[in-house]
Amino acid sequence: MPNWRVVCRFAVFVCVATLVVLYFVLTHTNPLPRIVSWLDEITATSLSKPAGPWAVRAGDQPDSATVVPGAIVVSAAGSVEARNPGSGKRLWTLDDSWATVAGGSNPVVVVGHPAGGGFDVVAAASGEHLWSDNDRDAVWAFSDVILILHCPHQSNCQLQADDPTSGKPQWRTKLDGAGSSMRGLGGPFATLQPIAADYAKSLGAVPSAVPTFIGLNLGGDVHVISTARKREVRVYPAGKDQRVVVAGNEVIVATSAPHAGTCTYTIQGRDAATNATRWTRTGFNPHTTSGLACDQRNDPKGAGGALLATDTSGRDVLLNVGTGALMYRAPAGAHIVATDGAVALARLADGKTLQAADAESGAPLWQRPVTKDALIGVGSGVVMIADPVNGRMVAVKPDSGAVVLNVASGATVLGVGANYLVVNIGRTFGPLLLSSGQAAGP
Repeated sequence: MPNWRVVCRFAVFVCVATLVVLYFVLTHTNPLPRIVSWLDEITATSLSKPAGPWAVRAGDQPDSATVVPGAIVVSAAGSVEARNPGSGKRLWTLDDSWATVAGGSNPVVVVGHPAGGGFDVVAAASGEHLWSDNDRDAVWAFSDVILILHCPHQSNCQLQADDPTSGKPQWRTKLDGAGSSMRGLGGPFATLQPIAADYAKSLGAVPSAVPTFIGLNLGGDVHVISTARKREVRVYPAGKDQRVVVAGNEVIVATSAPHAGTCTYTIQGRDAATNATRWTRTGFNPHTTSGLACDQRNDPKGAGGALLATDTSGRDVLLNVGTGALMYRAPAGAHIVATDGAVALARLADGKTLQAADAESGAPLWQRPVTKDALIGVGSGVVMIADPVNGRMVAVKPDSGAVVLNVASGATVLGVGANYLVVNIGRTFGPLLLSSGQAAGP
């Protein structure tokens, strides 16, 4: 005999399921996105103890996050999405080949087409389509302009600055003798590179105003462009013995030459507008060479007007890019691991102590213990010390060392906001609030 209780339960289930399906059909509602969102939330990994306000799973493995008014924009390989800062609710998502954030108070996301080149520009908070460019161009995003490099015939390139929101051209300039073209998200300019790569992508995702001068490396030649005068001012031809970058209003020229089995170094600071030499330093190694021939292959490192080098005694130093003056000399055996131009962070010779100093005066500020596995970076008003191996994340104020975050966490930093860090473990990401900040608004 049939088990009538089981039969009745099954009949009720079928009736309920039929009514649910009928509701979605009649209301033309697709339940799949809600189901996927629910599954993402219930399978999200815990990011820290104590936990942050929320944690969700991205559609793809995220590699950077940008905090803008009204949204957290998360980029991944193959997609980009925006989340509500207060709740973590997904605002929109798009497939892409690359993505970057531009704009200031009205931020936008530049979304590379998945195939065929070109890009769309959408509002960061809503995903609303604003404008498009269907050419196979290279793009750099800033808070005030989007720079687009267009080389229609692999030569006679043109650099154009467009308004981020409307796409209206602001200015354009021809690049003399440019013979190649980059595509998609533009590579780094010829400028000072981060000392360590630990936080380079997350800090670089924050849109800033376009510099007064930029250096664009095309085929080895460095084209110096004045964004104020809206034109190219000069070209530095490629040379094995020189490395040229633009830092602020200066052009830094690092020169090397083999001598008695080693390399000799000269660093010059030149006025970017006039090319007049402002200062010259000899004997300081900017770590731009490699190989026995002393070939210049790497851009110098530093940030915020501070250039990293090693002096004749083997100690790490920071030089002022405007004057060439010695700003900070690390203690013997220590290595400078990060700077933003205002504070210098050095790992001392014992490998277990992080020391902060005023980058301009060299005066010590604070120090704290760190492990050999800790990832250290400074930017956006916070020093980040992530230690996924040992399960700890700490953030402190650069000037005082006051702790604003100290949690058990195996996460890494995806992005930096005014009041929180955006962190991730695998596909799961979310914000961790800084104690001096407040929860992001809805």
